[in-house]
Amino acid sequence: MLRSFHFSLFFAIFVITIGTAEDTHVHSEQEDHTHSQENTVTLTDKAKANIGLRTAEVDVRAIETIVHVHGNIVAHPRRQAIVTPRIGGIVKRIHSSVGEFIEKGDLLLELESLDLQMAQIEMIEAVAQKKSLESKLARLIEVFAKQIRRELQTRQIDYSQSFSELQELQTAVEKRKAFAITKTISALERMRFRLVKADVELQLIETTLKRTEVLAEQRISAQKELIAQQAEYRKGRSELADAKRQFQIFDVSEQTLEKILQDSGETAILSLLNADELDAEALLGKYAILSGEATELVDAKAAYQIAAIKVAANKQRALAAGLTETLLENLTKTKTIVTFSDLSTDELIENYLAFVESSEALEGVLQLEESLRNAVITFNKVWQRLQVFGLTLADIDKVVQTGQPSPIFYVKAPASGQIIKQHVTLGTTVEKSNTLFSILDTDLVWVEGEVHEDALVRLQDKWQIGSEIRVRATAYPETIFTGRISHISGVMNPEERTVHFWAEINNPTRKLKPGMFTEQTIVLEKGSEVLSVPLNAVLEDGGSRFVFVEFGTTYTKQEVVVGARDDRYIEIREGLFPEEYVVVQGQHQLLRATEDVSEVMGAHGHPH
Repeated sequence: MLRSFHFSLFFAIFVITIGTAEDTHVHSEQEDHTHSQENTVTLTDKAKANIGLRTAEVDVRAIETIVHVHGNIVAHPRRQAIVTPRIGGIVKRIHSSVGEFIEKGDLLLELESLDLQMAQIEMIEAVAQKKSLESKLARLIEVFAKQIRRELQTRQIDYSQSFSELQELQTAVEKRKAFAITKTISALERMRFRLVKADVELQLIETTLKRTEVLAEQRISAQKELIAQQAEYRKGRSELADAKRQFQIFDVSEQTLEKILQDSGETAILSLLNADELDAEALLGKYAILSGEATELVDAKAAYQIAAIKVAANKQRALAAGLTETLLENLTKTKTIVTFSDLSTDELIENYLAFVESSEALEGVLQLEESLRNAVITFNKVWQRLQVFGLTLADIDKVVQTGQPSPIFYVKAPASGQIIKQHVTLGTTVEKSNTLFSILDTDLVWVEGEVHEDALVRLQDKWQIGSEIRVRATAYPETIFTGRISHISGVMNPEERTVHFWAEINNPTRKLKPGMFTEQTIVLEKGSEVLSVPLNAVLEDGGSRFVFVEFGTTYTKQEVVVGARDDRYIEIREGLFPEEYVVVQGQHQLLRATEDVSEVMGAHGHPH
C-alpha cells in the first residue's frame, strides 16, 4: 500500500501500462533495441501533460570546451544615470517617483529658482542692448556708404588706366624685340657671308700660290710674282681668322665653324649655331652687341617693368578694397567701371567696409562695432549659462520674445530606465550638486564573474574579449542567457587569487536583476561533432547511465555509454541512434514507474 500511495503522488491522472513480452518483441524488431518489460512505460496524452514530459532529438553536435565560474549580475555602468538639477532651488512639484519606468526627456520634477529668474532678466537686458547698438551702427553706416562707392570707382579707374598703359608698352616692347631679333639674325648672316667668302677666297689664293711656286721653281714665273702671291695668301688667312674670331667671341666652336663652311647656304644661321632652340630673350642676350636696337629694347623693357609695378600696385589696392579678380579681369576687357548701385547699404558695408583707411564715420563705426562685440559677448555668456542650467533653445527664445522671466525650472530625465531611488520631497531646497533621482536601465546588464588562479592554466589565450558566455540564474534554472565577454581585469585580486571579468547580456524582459547570483559557462572552443543528447536526458543509477527513448506512446529505459560533455550536451558513444527522441523532462517519474512491475497503475494513480 505504501508503494501504491507513492505512485499516486507522482502519476496523478496518467495511466502506466506494463508492456507484455509480446510488445517487447515488437519494439525490438522495429527499433533495433532489446528491452525487458520492466523497462517500458506507456503514457496517455493526458498523463504526459500532467508530468510535463518533454523530449529532445538525438543528433550530431559539437561538444564544447568550457569552464564553469560563479558570479553575479551588476548594473551596466553605461546604463545608470544620476539626476542633478544643474541649478539651486526649491522643489515645487514631483512628477515621477520610485519604481516608475521613464523615457529620456520625461519630466521628473519642477524647481523654483531665483538664480534662473535673474539669469533670464540678464538675457532680456543683453538682447535689448544688442538691438540698440545694431540700430545705431546701421544708421552710421549709411553716412559713408557713398564714400565707399566713390573710392571703389576710383580704384577701378586707376587700375584700368595703368593696365592700358602697360598694354601699350608691351606692344612697343614686342615690336622692338622683333626688330632687334631681325637685326641680330641679319648681322649673323653677314658674319657667315664674310666667313664663307674669306674661306673661298683663301682656297683660290692657296691654289694660285701653289701654281706660282711650281712655275717659279721652273723659272717660268718671276720671283716677284711669287712674293706677291704669298702676300695675298697671308692676307687671305688673316681675313679668314678675323671672320672666325667674330664667331668665337660668342663661344662658337671650330666644329660649328666647319659646319657653317660646309653648308650650302640654305640652312638658317640660327640652326647652324644651335640657337634656334633659344627663346627671344636668350637669343638677344647672347648676341646683344650685334644690334644697336638692343639698347632701345632694354629701355622699353625698363619702362614696361615700371608700368607693370604700377599695375600690380593698383591691383593690390583694388583687391584690398574688396574688388575681385573676376571684376578686374572684366574691367580690362570691357573698360566699364562698376558703380555697385545694385548693392544695398548693408551688403556694401559688409563687403567693403574694411578697406576704408580713415574717416570720421569709420571711427564711429569702429567704436560702435567694439561696443556691439562686447554686447554680443555678454549676450552669449548669459545664453550659455541658461543652456548650462538646462534650458532648451526654444525655452530661451520664448523668454527673449515675451520678455517675461520665469523662476520655474523643469528637471527632465537624462536617460531611459527605472527610477530606483528618490532623494527629495516637496519643499526640499537643493543645490546644483545634489542628487535628485537615480535611474537604472536594465535592458542591458553586466555579468561579473571571477576565475580562480588555478583555472587560468586551462583558459590560456582561449579566454579573451568576445568569448561567448552562457549564464544561468538560480531564479530561472531552465533559462540560459547568452552574451560575450566585454572586459577582463588586468590584475589579480591578491586576497582571493581571482581575476574578474565582465560580460554584456541583453535583458529586454528584465528578468536578470542586479544582485542576483549566477553560474557562468565560458566557451573556450568548439569540439568535433559527435552523437549527443541534452545533458539532463541522462540519468545515473549505481554505475550505469541510461535514458528513456520515445517510441510513440511508449518510453523505454535504455542504457548508454557516454563520453565528453559540456554544460548542455553529452556525447553518446553506445546505446542510441540519430533521429531518436529521448526524454529530457519527466524521466524521473518514468524511472519510478519502472521500479515496480508488480502493479498496473490506473488513470488516477491507484493500483490494480
